[in-house]
Amino acid sequence: MPVKCLVCGKPTSVTHMGMDACRACTVFYRRNRAKRLLCVKGYKGCMNDPKHTFACRKCRLERFKAILKAGNDEDKTIALSMFRRIAELNLRGIDVDIAEPYDEKLEIIPSTYQLMNEGKKIQIAGLFKYIPTMFPEFRVLPNADKWLLIRNYYRSFHYYLLCCIFSGCSFAITTVVSTAWTLLCECSAKESFDFFFGSYTTVVSKESIWNFFVDCPDPTNADAATKTMFGTFHNIVDPMRNQIRQVDPSEDEFMALMGLAFWSFENIDPSEELLALAERYRASIISELSSLYRSSMGKQRGTSRIGVLLCSLQEFKRAEMILQADYDVFHMLGTFDDDTVTYRLGIR
Repeated sequence: MPVKCLVCGKPTSVTHMGMDACRACTVFYRRNRAKRLLCVKGYKGCMNDPKHTFACRKCRLERFKAILKAGNDEDKTIALSMFRRIAELNLRGIDVDIAEPYDEKLEIIPSTYQLMNEGKKIQIAGLFKYIPTMFPEFRVLPNADKWLLIRNYYRSFHYYLLCCIFSGCSFAITTVVSTAWTLLCECSAKESFDFFFGSYTTVVSKESIWNFFVDCPDPTNADAATKTMFGTFHNIVDPMRNQIRQVDPSEDEFMALMGLAFWSFENIDPSEELLALAERYRASIISELSSLYRSSMGKQRGTSRIGVLLCSLQEFKRAEMILQADYDVFHMLGTFDDDTVTYRLGIR
């Protein structure tokens, strides 16, 4: 259903950056957010009149920033990462306030099966809460379609974060994307498996991996499961990290990849309505990337760059299937059971 863009007032059927903003205004913001512009009237007199925002670039930019800030100030748009952090720490008996600074010495501990599984439950709840802020039409979808999207996206999201050595990214909240992107840049310096996040506040390292399955459903075959997990990260995840390093996505490209992953279907059977909605969102994301590239590198190079990103996404889909095969092995060994989130969501 079309809505009015809060910046320019024109109708738009697809919203962007978690608010009712059209593609043109969103592209304008991304191109000009770091520039120093001047108001045509000199005193921001056209700030509150959408009819004048196209005549004044400064006021159009300021209007976008003001609306974006107003949306991010609401409780419902607290970052997914903060949601996960507080929920996981509360499970461990640690009470924190959202205003308290991050304390790695207090918060990051070695992960175990149970800590990872509880963390994934929190992550799923967070995705249901925050995806509608980026894709408003998600709110009105039937529950079956919502779960289909979450299950499909979770697998890509989970694997992508394993390869990037971080967790907690939320493409749904604009203020978090820069943090996720920064961590992605840090991961590019890693040459091999050092650690990965079992949940938002726990890590699995080369040393702690041998204790990961200590509290799993049946630890009888824990050693065999650990060796399988260790081999996977050397043989599959490390090569994919190298590919991330080669692609070297920017902040906007990373955000686009997360959006495309959410609306990309493979080996599932969505309804015609859901397919149409997904096609519209994917087209909108590709269109935004094309506009960004036309102004930064030219149409030809931009088209080539989009191809690189789409190929990267397909490689992750392929590797994701291999990782799911490992989860099947863990299930046969008894270290995962039917209530293990990463296994249960991967069942087709």
